[in-house]
Amino acid sequence: MRLRHIGPRSYFFAVWLALAVLPATSGAQITYTATAGMPVRIEIVASCAVSAADLDFGAYASNQSTPVQGQTTIQLLCGSGTVAELSLDAGSGPGGSTNRRRMEQEGGRDRLDYDLFQDPGRTIHWGDRSGVDTLEVETTGAQQTVPVYGQVPGGQRVRDGIYSDMITVRVLF
Repeated sequence: MRLRHIGPRSYFFAVWLALAVLPATSGAQITYTATAGMPVRIEIVASCAVSAADLDFGAYASNQSTPVQGQTTIQLLCGSGTVAELSLDAGSGPGGSTNRRRMEQEGGRDRLDYDLFQDPGRTIHWGDRSGVDTLEVETTGAQQTVPVYGQVPGGQRVRDGIYSDMITVRVLF
């Protein structure tokens, strides 16, 4: 076997070629990349919040022949595009129904009849029978005000005092 002598130029080229193959910085680490898909989702659930202001009829004379009228509002906040059905129950007064609600005398036995309506003319009764005397509201996603109109019929002979009732507002959506 015969050894061949490499000249200085060939030696320089061989060293340069060996260095070119090495990474540019000494101790450099090789990095790898992996990817994956990340699913993102959310479920939107229908929600509604409801509140109601007091309905105060003011004063009523026990011999008054004309009705006393009052008005209040229901505040409704539901997601956009929901159809909400509002119903008003018979109240907590004994012997009342959605056709004839009754306020009870505080500390007494007397009752005072009244009713609730959906319109200012007090012709559309408001009750709790779905599709009969409830109110459907197409919601907007913003707070909505729904008026409630009340009336105490005249000609009721009752004792002096404070009369009250508690109506439950129900929202079906």
